[in-house]
Amino acid sequence: MSDISIRDCPAPVNMTLIQRLKPLVGRTVTLYQPGMPQLTKTRGVLRDVTLTSFKVGATKVFYKTSFIVELHSPAKRVRPRELTATAEGMGRFSGKLIRVGRDFVEFVRIPGRRVPSLFPLNLFTEVICEPEDEE
Repeated sequence: MSDISIRDCPAPVNMTLIQRLKPLVGRTVTLYQPGMPQLTKTRGVLRDVTLTSFKVGATKVFYKTSFIVELHSPAKRVRPRELTATAEGMGRFSGKLIRVGRDFVEFVRIPGRRVPSLFPLNLFTEVICEPEDEE
């Protein structure tokens, strides 16, 4: 857990990124990874979810790297909490929180389509949630 940098977010649900990805096998997703001069974007079918990696099309992705997996179905539920997610080699993303898992954050990127993005929590990433409004 020492590799995970997440601050001011709600307690995580008891779900890992692997558990979140497995039901999505066979669906089309969009993968974003570091690239030069801009992010690499791969659209393909999610498959081969293992303990260390997964594939989008022919691209193999290891969990302990920087990436975002964007789903293609609309988000059903979004919390009013805003967050900032930063990934080495990818930059900073803003959004609205859906859930915090044990090793990932799911959120809707703003600006952007109202679809969930899965963001790993590892040595190369950081997530900061905005404090809740007190009423």
